[in-house]
Amino acid sequence: MNRRNEFATAMEVLAALRESPLSSSRLAQRCNINYGRLSKRVDALFAAGWIGKETTGSQEVHTLTEKGLDILLQYLRMSNEYQRGVKLTSGQEGF
Repeated sequence: MNRRNEFATAMEVLAALRESPLSSSRLAQRCNINYGRLSKRVDALFAAGWIGKETTGSQEVHTLTEKGLDILLQYLRMSNEYQRGVKLTSGQEGF
């Protein structure tokens, strides 16, 4: 079993919230992560200001903040740059 590290999980949470606000249970489903592990990530991301919380009706949903979006976009740019760099090195792993 290949387990994602905390950073990869955090980026996946941000990417999911970029699409739409989600409840904790929907976010756990979307990211294919157990609720307990998700809860720890959500708490850390909220404390960092990367995600927010809103109440709609009787349900609390998580949202992506501007700061979270900036972090996600930086990550995606670096990931794309890394992928291009790996392809250019003709089979070498990394830089």
